Amino acid sequence: KAFDSLQHHHIFQVLRQKGVDCHVIDIITEMCKNSAARLEVDGTHLEKVKILTNLKQGDSMSPFLFNLSIDPLLCWLEEGKEGFRYKNSSVFSLAFVDDLVLLSDSWEGMQRSIQVVEEFCHLTGLKVQAAK
Repeated sequence: KAFDSLQHHHIFQVLRQKGVDCHVIDIITEMCKNSAARLEVDGTHLEKVKILTNLKQGDSMSPFLFNLSIDPLLCWLEEGKEGFRYKNSSVFSLAFVDDLVLLSDSWEGMQRSIQVVEEFCHLTGLKVQAAK
């Protein structure tokens, strides 16, 4: 679900914030801007529909763009300092491509981390499957 839900404008915003060269952003923008789908129903081709969200499954750039796009979320979780503490270290989350595990040593901390994720989803269009 996550790859399918990130809004393009969020991806471009993060690329700019991370200092990615404007020429690279232009190329990625063109790749996304020209995304469209055309459906066929009962042998009739419907009009082409512009795709405003999602990263293409199987595109070699998609994991990189997705990881870059959720980096602000991982930073917000770290800033909240609600992670699991062990000796002199804290771990706030475990992330791999579109899988994210939140960690906390208290129920209240976990609730605050969930609120951070919900706010991020609201701002970016990201959809999560909590049960996964």
